[in-house]
Amino acid sequence: MMTDPFDPTHTLPKGRGMWRSRLILSCFAQIVRSTVLVDKAYNFFDRMRSRAVRSCAPDAFYDVYNDLTYSRQAIYRPEAKAFRSNLFAFEERVITRHFPPPPATVLIGAAGGGREAFALARRGYQVMAFEPARSVAASMASACRESRIETLVGRYEGLPFVSSLAEPPVVVDLRSRAPFDAAILGWISFSHLRSDERCIETLRQIGALTIGPILVSAHPVGSISFSVHMGYYRGLSSAEIGRLAERAGLAVLYLDETDNWSYAVLCARPTRQ
Repeated sequence: MMTDPFDPTHTLPKGRGMWRSRLILSCFAQIVRSTVLVDKAYNFFDRMRSRAVRSCAPDAFYDVYNDLTYSRQAIYRPEAKAFRSNLFAFEERVITRHFPPPPATVLIGAAGGGREAFALARRGYQVMAFEPARSVAASMASACRESRIETLVGRYEGLPFVSSLAEPPVVVDLRSRAPFDAAILGWISFSHLRSDERCIETLRQIGALTIGPILVSAHPVGSISFSVHMGYYRGLSSAEIGRLAERAGLAVLYLDETDNWSYAVLCARPTRQ
């Protein structure tokens, strides 16, 4: 009966048999090790692809690509097994420590498939959620079993205007629904805004609609990049989010960078009488 040299329970024989087994294992190890060339080649290709896109693509391309790539990912589809349905630890902390209790109204931007919206609705919050990718927003709406959630289509750059999922779409001015008691800029969606000016204007618009805390999270600090999985993004520290918020006229309540994400809790400054 022949023994398998790749069986971890196999004891190497002595003498010539041991030498042959070691030779086979050595050859196998060399083959496996040589596959790192595939990883290096892909990493090089990925960097060149990112550089080419960043060099050649017009600004409008990124909105189209981001909508496309997020609409194709199962983690943003409530009907998919891979759908993320729970809040992250940092979101749990912020909501517990800073958000008003239910049934407060919460505005959620870049809401994806509804991860944050569903979690808040289950706790009794009233939620208005908007998402730029229409197919993703439709998926969230079709999976919604909570009357506490209203789903709309829109992107940060278009605020305060969003639209309904109806055909033809009906334009909704969020100022007619304001003020909201709290707001969330969906998980690391702030990193998709492509300039400081867009970040500041987004924060200014959200701040004008919200009287309570605003949770903003971003991709960790790093260079501006393009990924086939994420589209355009740029890394921001919590301190950088805070500085952008101050330029937008918002107050900074809390900054942190735990759990691998940069995030901040902001609020509109009280108007002096």
